[in-house]
Amino acid sequence: MKTRIRHITILILTVFLSTPSIGQTKTYKLISKTQNADLNYLQLDNIDSFRKDSASLRQIFKPVKGKFIVYEFIATFKGESFDGTNKFFHDILVIKINDSSKIIDAYQYTLEWAEPPCQYDMYKNSVKNLVLTDNFKLDNLELTRTYFWDEKNKLLNDGGLVSLK
Repeated sequence: MKTRIRHITILILTVFLSTPSIGQTKTYKLISKTQNADLNYLQLDNIDSFRKDSASLRQIFKPVKGKFIVYEFIATFKGESFDGTNKFFHDILVIKINDSSKIIDAYQYTLEWAEPPCQYDMYKNSVKNLVLTDNFKLDNLELTRTYFWDEKNKLLNDGGLVSLK
């Protein structure tokens, strides 16, 4: 009985420590807005082939020349690492829009993802043509894993707001 209570307590603490502080919403803050740009689909869709270190990982999300507007955001949050320690994590979000501010594509990834394949932590939007506005709700994108083993575990279950300021 004591072991079961300890396991439940650990589970509850893990849930609270791996999400933003209670009552606090994860905010994706604007890093850059690039005109005449596009997403680097070759690298995004094949992240495991292009990731060599943390610096090369950041380059995968940088826009290339194109006909769209690409926004890059970052959300910082404290969570539990695979080794049981608490640390800060950084979620990168890139969003491609057209001239009418309609979302064409979006990808989200946690920079500190430590286990292969990297593709397992890459999420892509499954809803298109939403209009990007300040304080846009991340859930509206219905982000799904680009690679998954379990049909029940393919949707991103993090919430958050996207800030254009």
